[in-house]
This record gives sequence, structure tokens and C-alpha cells, in this order.
Amino acid sequence: MRKADQHRSLLLVTLAITLSLLLGGCASTGTTTQPGENIVLNEEQNALFNAAMVQMEQENYQAGIDLLEKVVAQNNASAVPRINMAIAYKKLEKMDKAEEELQAALDIEPNNPVANNEYALLLRKKGQFVEARQTYEKILTKYPEFALANKNLGVLCDIYIKDYQCALDAYQAYSAVKPKDDEVKIWISDLEMRTQ
Repeated sequence: MRKADQHRSLLLVTLAITLSLLLGGCASTGTTTQPGENIVLNEEQNALFNAAMVQMEQENYQAGIDLLEKVVAQNNASAVPRINMAIAYKKLEKMDKAEEELQAALDIEPNNPVANNEYALLLRKKGQFVEARQTYEKILTKYPEFALANKNLGVLCDIYIKDYQCALDAYQAYSAVKPKDDEVKIWISDLEMRTQ
């Protein structure tokens, strides 16, 4: 998968989670006190968020960050804008800022699957493989069919940790959700031979 396609897929996953939060919020009273409960963005915040997504899709990451900062300034109860800021900061190779935003997102919503996946990727990049694995395993306990986290756990275990059984299990879980990914099927076949 090309980098642009991976980026587009991640934005779509984040947008899907955002929409589920927004649509779920429409059915609620709109007043919440618990982190991660259906946070509703008002019309202006939603417009800013959508404009930020357009900027990020066009790889104008700083412009996207600037718009997302306005959303957060008006409504800091949602993890989603912070997750997207972290993704943009990672694209700009500002890893400290990305980590700061992911920590803020996880403070708001500790079990957010995208925030945890992004944080684990950041930990992997920093060479903190044990912590990255723990983060993936934590979120997969809650969301076992989160395909991207399964795939990323597989990569971590396969390439970085050399725990081939962990990698095989993670890739198989990913493949159960994404059966048309032929590349991962090849990885599974390779690991099946290596783990015999």
C-alpha cells in the first residue's frame, strides 16, 4: 500500500470514528461529564474540523493543525481533534508535539482505539517496543477486530520483537477482518513456515 493510500485510510478511519461520535451524540442530550461519551461538536466546530480534514487530505498539515487548534480551543472534551493533530505533527516529523497531543487525547478518552494505535506507532518509532506491544494488546482486548491495530501489532512482533507467534496471531486476526489483503496473506504463509 502506498504512503498516500495509508494516510488516506488512516484519515478515513479517524473520520469514521469522528462521525460515530457526532452521530451518537445526536441521539443524546448533548450534555456529558464522562470522557469519551458522545461528544457533540457544534456547527462552527464541525465546519472547522471538516476544513482541517480537507487541509490534511491535501497534505497542508500545518494549516490542518491550525484549524484543529481552534476546535480544541472551543471544545477540548473530544479526543478526535487531538488525534488528528498528532497525525499531522507526525507527518511534519514533530514527534514531541505528536506525543503531547496523543497523551492529551488519551487523557480525554483512554480507550480510544485510534489514539492508542497512533501512540503505539509512536512508541515503536522511539524504540519502546515493550510499551508499544502493551498498548496494542490493551486496545485489542477492548476492540479485538480493530484491523489496523492487529496489523501494526503483527509488524511490531514480526520485525522488531521477533516474536513470530505473536505476529502470526495478529496477522491472522487482521486477515479475518480484511480477507482481501493479499500482502498479509503472504506474511501469514511465511510465518506459518517459520513457526513450525
